[in-house]
Amino acid sequence: MQLFRPLNEKEYSSLVKYLRAKILERLSVKAEYNIDPTHLVKIAELKLGVFVSIEKLMYSDGMIKRVLRGSMGTIRPMKNLLEDSVTAALYAAFYDPRFSPISVAEVKNCVLEITIASPPIDVDGDWVRNSMVLGYHGLYIVDSGKATIILPQKVVELAEGYHQRTGKLLNNEGFINELCERLKICEPMSIRAFETQIIYELRPDGDVVERKLYLNRFLENGVKLPVANR
Repeated sequence: MQLFRPLNEKEYSSLVKYLRAKILERLSVKAEYNIDPTHLVKIAELKLGVFVSIEKLMYSDGMIKRVLRGSMGTIRPMKNLLEDSVTAALYAAFYDPRFSPISVAEVKNCVLEITIASPPIDVDGDWVRNSMVLGYHGLYIVDSGKATIILPQKVVELAEGYHQRTGKLLNNEGFINELCERLKICEPMSIRAFETQIIYELRPDGDVVERKLYLNRFLENGVKLPVANR
């Protein structure tokens, strides 16, 4: 199985810098980043789903925790990957109703995470049970008329809770049970699956890397993915 990697390291690093610059621009702060315009042109040529999360770094008992500060996204491209990423980033920073608009001081202590989604395909419960790679695939589920998006980050969150309760790793069968018991998604009317590339800053305005959540220690994947760098 080939990894879904629409952006290489230089391109996704430029995208994160560009989004950070757009947030600062909205705050009337000029950001001077050296961004290769050819990277932005390439990104603007893509039509893919995208989700942007902003997380605030919190320090507690000598540990650094990443706490959600805002998020927004869609699995259906509206315009192109570049413009949709900007829209999602600005919404996450200023219009997420769960939070107040972000401040200049907060931006300096926040990291960005971008999840790029492939075009979704129709699947069924057997595919989720036998072929889904936990921490890599996302799901768009319609159950009782309600649509729910399950990103890999949510799967890892479920896996951590499952391990705390049972001491076991989460496999595909366990994931299906968690969907029913924890999220009340038991007999979905339809399921669509998509692949993801997850990108995030290690620290505010710092290095940008890919998150390979399918390697998370709380997951037990039957289907293995290659670990590739480019």
